[in-house]
Amino acid sequence: MGEGQGRAGGTGGWLFEPTFNRAIKLRQADPRITSNAGALLLREADHRLGLTADLAARLLDPRRPDRIRYQQVELLRQHLYALALGYAHQDDQDSLAHDPALKLSVWDRPGRQGLHERLASQPSDWRLLDRLATPGNRRALRAALGEWVARHQGAAGRGRKVTHGTLDIDPFPIEVHGQQEGGAHHGYYRRTIYHPLVASFSAGGDYDAPRLGEGFVHALLRRGNSSSAEGAVRFVRAALRQSRPLASHLDVRLDAGLVTGRVLDAIDDEGARFVGRIRNNAVLDAWAEPYLKRPPGRPLKEGDEFAVELGSYQAAAWTRPYRVVLVVIDLPDSQTGLRELFPHYFFLVTNWRIEQRSGWELLEHYRRRGTFEDRLGEFNGAIGNGLSAGSFAANEASLLLKLLAFNLAGMLRGELEDASGCGWDLRRV
Repeated sequence: MGEGQGRAGGTGGWLFEPTFNRAIKLRQADPRITSNAGALLLREADHRLGLTADLAARLLDPRRPDRIRYQQVELLRQHLYALALGYAHQDDQDSLAHDPALKLSVWDRPGRQGLHERLASQPSDWRLLDRLATPGNRRALRAALGEWVARHQGAAGRGRKVTHGTLDIDPFPIEVHGQQEGGAHHGYYRRTIYHPLVASFSAGGDYDAPRLGEGFVHALLRRGNSSSAEGAVRFVRAALRQSRPLASHLDVRLDAGLVTGRVLDAIDDEGARFVGRIRNNAVLDAWAEPYLKRPPGRPLKEGDEFAVELGSYQAAAWTRPYRVVLVVIDLPDSQTGLRELFPHYFFLVTNWRIEQRSGWELLEHYRRRGTFEDRLGEFNGAIGNGLSAGSFAANEASLLLKLLAFNLAGMLRGELEDASGCGWDLRRV
């Protein structure tokens, strides 16, 4: 033991060498070792597209330049890169402040100078959210969502935008565990939540195809007791206008909670196509009844699934009629091989003309919404959807930063998938 300790200050640098096995050596770890080397890739993508530098230039910073240690762009990078690396809690900033890869990625300093200083602490990160909570700064963060997607699209597609792009618009819950301003109990989820609206863009509605700029393009934090469609008219108009540079033709996919006459009219007035699931009612159920009867004889072993054109339908609160398609699903259970007593069915509403997309094509297009819902699940799991700032405005700024971090990580994921030809979970990225 004395021999091992005696060499601690020598060239080998051993702290301890056990006598039972001389092949084992213990020594102090090199402080330049990191498990967050991915931060360098994040900075490279950020640098090539000019993302955080341009965003920081549009953010108001009321601090006196002669009394600050960390520039706004450095604080912004530190926050976004930590989120993209999976560090969802602000307390993580204290340990990451000494990480060499993160320091080299965040600082705008030549060579290795950034290694000799620590990054900002958790209180500095907290104050950043308070500064970003102003209306002007939140507008800049919200606008950056679509701008970042557009820059990646321009780089990946060599300046070309896609011909057909799809916006998926949906509310989702963010559970609140404290007394955050705006958090409220929601009857459907039976939890205390925030209830934000988000819009996500994909080329042709397919998130698994080669990517030409996919990601979240618009978001709005809402109070926990907001209904699904509250504020949706203004939201869809803004999302469509922000996404115009991304595609020559835009369409929208909606969940049943957003299918109201005013929302559908807003999309139609913007010149975009839509398809959404509409809730059952007595009129539609009566229209569907003739198609729900199974034909006589032995049913097909593999089951049946089909779409039926029901024509134009106008609910009492709607200002104009829209096309409705009945979808009937009569498939055996994958485990038992048995069918339900009655077929399952639902309705799709759309302003696509039948010669543009048949009922079955509409169904296939709508079903690809499932990948968008997977994206929401990834956002919750990989980036973290907790919001714990002191004010509603700061929590909205925090949500927008999380979505920007998700978009940035998604750019790297898309490049990896296109290069490798296989899918990558965001945690694996």
